[in-house]
Amino acid sequence: MVDDRWWRGMDAVVAERIGGNGRVLDIGCGDGGFVERLCAQGIDAIGVDPRAPVHPRLIAEVVEDVGAIGEFDAVSAVMALHHTKLDVVVAAIRRLLRPGGRLFVYEFAWEVYDARAEAWLAAHDSSAGDNSVARWRLKHTGLHTGVAVRTALATALELREESERPYLARMLGIAELEAEEQAVDRRRRTTRDRPVVRRPAPKWSGRRNRSSRVTDSARCGCRS
Repeated sequence: MVDDRWWRGMDAVVAERIGGNGRVLDIGCGDGGFVERLCAQGIDAIGVDPRAPVHPRLIAEVVEDVGAIGEFDAVSAVMALHHTKLDVVVAAIRRLLRPGGRLFVYEFAWEVYDARAEAWLAAHDSSAGDNSVARWRLKHTGLHTGVAVRTALATALELREESERPYLARMLGIAELEAEEQAVDRRRRTTRDRPVVRRPAPKWSGRRNRSSRVTDSARCGCRS
């Protein structure tokens, strides 16, 4: 069964923004599940990932090394940019987006993980894994932070809209916990306290104009 935990719902956002007959490139496509879902909606989707399986719609390369594959109406990147060479990937995105094309990004800011998030995982994670702040930071050191990803995108994107959402339930793969986690997040926002499990994983959508600038044009941000 395809693991859609990270891109669940994003297919509908992309389809709504570009229409049912656009051309989309998915960066860091993994097993190609998101590409397959987009294709099922009539979108001409292609995925790129150095570890992609053999498939006619998947390219087993890093995006910056991809050859002549034309321009795209949209590019997507789901939980992929935090371990890339951001400068060259952003340049590749600009090259691959057609004028007026859009960029959709879903990312996470692992650097804001704190003791309250640790406590939430301790109450809900049955794996007996080490979810301590120290272990979390050690595990994620070397990845780009959410701030770093956002800053790199801002060099090529004019971010007009962005939203946040908690993501630890998705990380655990327990869909029924998402509503509870989001409720905790809403309560924390209401009381103006920093949320327990609000981990930024923004989705951005961008549009490239004819001067080669990419302009964000859709609210698809989800910070987990």
